[in-house]
This record gives sequence, C-alpha cells and structure tokens, in this order.
Amino acid sequence: MKTLQIPQINADPSLPLQEITDILEKESVQGTIDQVNWPGQFPHQPEASFRTGYTKDALFLSFNVHEDAIRAVETEPNGNVWEDSCCEFFCSFDDTGYYNIETNCIATQLLGWNGKSEKQRASSEQINNIPKISTLGSQPLESQAGDFSYQLTMMIPVSSFFRHQIQMEKGMTFRANFYKCGDKTPKPHFVSWNPIKIHNPDFHRPEFFGKMELL
Repeated sequence: MKTLQIPQINADPSLPLQEITDILEKESVQGTIDQVNWPGQFPHQPEASFRTGYTKDALFLSFNVHEDAIRAVETEPNGNVWEDSCCEFFCSFDDTGYYNIETNCIATQLLGWNGKSEKQRASSEQINNIPKISTLGSQPLESQAGDFSYQLTMMIPVSSFFRHQIQMEKGMTFRANFYKCGDKTPKPHFVSWNPIKIHNPDFHRPEFFGKMELL
C-alpha cells in the first residue's frame, strides 16, 4: 500500500482556480497514476499525474494528463462521466463506506457515497459547490484521436463529504486512490495510483486504497 503525505497549502478558497493551480504547482505533493492493473485486457496507459494539498476547509486536486485519444460527451452532473476521458478520486474516512468523485476532461462531475448498506448520489447543487476547471473548457468533445494535454483542477470543500462532518487538520489520516479511465474512449483504459489486485477492472475496491497523511 502506498502512502502519500499531503502538505497544507497557503490558498484562500476565494481565489480563482487558476491561481490555486499555480499554488499547487509550488506547494503540493505529486503522485503518478501509472498502475496498469489489467495489462492483458487493457494495456493502454495515458500519461497521468496529480497534485494535492489541503486547507482546513478543503482538499485541492489538480490532474495533469496527456493522451492520444479523447472523449467528453457527458455534460450532466452525476452522468456517465467514467465513459469519457475521466480522472477520479475515491476516499474513505472510516469503515462505514467511501466517496467517489469522478470528473471528465471538460469538468462534468459525479459525486457519490458508497456505504455498506446503501449508496447515495450527491445533488446537482452539491456537485456545483465544488469549483472545478479544465484547460479543455466545458464544451462536449466527440471521440477523436490526436495529441491532447490538459489540466483539471478542483477545490473539494469538506461539506462535499456529505455523510461526514470533518475538518482537514494536521495529523489526520484517511485512505484513497486516484484513477485515470475512459470506458468508451477510442482506447479504453483503467489506470490507478495504488495497484488493484483483482482479475477484472473495478475501481470500487476500498481494500486497495492507499494511505493519506496530512502534514
């Protein structure tokens, strides 16, 4: 299991996301999404990495991706964003369940809670309360080959973890994984930060989450 130590950053949540992206480049920790867990079925591996940092009120994420085929047709909150070129963050704060935050490359987002006895999707309002921006813009993109590099940045307020009351603070630990996928892209792929040791693609496996430590 990988461990990631996440620094506290000097970022006012009211700042424009582009400024926060610049702060993340200087102050955050970087991880690489490079685990091709099913090479026989899905060997394709786009270049993907992430940066993350926190304040007491929010977790900040910035994904950097380079891929040679792209798709982004979902525009509705909680839609099938995983079928597009998609970056994902799953996290668990205790043993009651985990959250999945999935965002396609034009910043359409899904937010869900997966408990042991129930699942729940966030409301559109809750999703819209997560500021996010993509360098590809927000207009749909049909499946196409080419040379695509993009950055996807988001600020996740602690209120987004709607089944918990938490505050990000030094010494806090939780578990998480980061993913790059694209089920219906021209080159389907399922790549992760922490390896997933099962036979078929499935990101909803909290037993393979890595450990996050807030510094």
